[in-house]
Amino acid sequence: MKIRFIFLGKKKSSVITQLVEQYNKRINFFVKSEIIYFYEKNNNKLESKLENLFIKKNFIICLDESGKEINSKSFSEFLEFNINCFDTICFLVGDSNGFNNTILDKSNYVMSLSKMTLTHLFARLLIVEQVYRSLTITNNHPYHNE
Repeated sequence: MKIRFIFLGKKKSSVITQLVEQYNKRINFFVKSEIIYFYEKNNNKLESKLENLFIKKNFIICLDESGKEINSKSFSEFLEFNINCFDTICFLVGDSNGFNNTILDKSNYVMSLSKMTLTHLFARLLIVEQVYRSLTITNNHPYHNE
């Protein structure tokens, strides 16, 4: 079982990127995870790069403001269920232009982190932190308080 974070756009050296990497290290305590950056301005080339992700063994979750919102506890249950059903769970975070409908339609699930518009850098940090929080909830770790 693996969790893969796929971030479209450039990898920027910033405090946010450092925090993303720190949370990814924490996630690796529970499950193998990795971060992949795709930078491609041409939509056809980008779709081609992403095409091999869309296989039955992978569960693809696109983050988009049009997606479904869920709370941390429900997300934890959702993630635990899918961890047991698929080899790899892929979280796709778009660049500043988001995703085109082709990618959204091919994904297994479209999720929103907030009704507010977020920068793609903040979205990267939020999803990695929420995955970590979810794993701590599942494993009865004291990180999450209710």
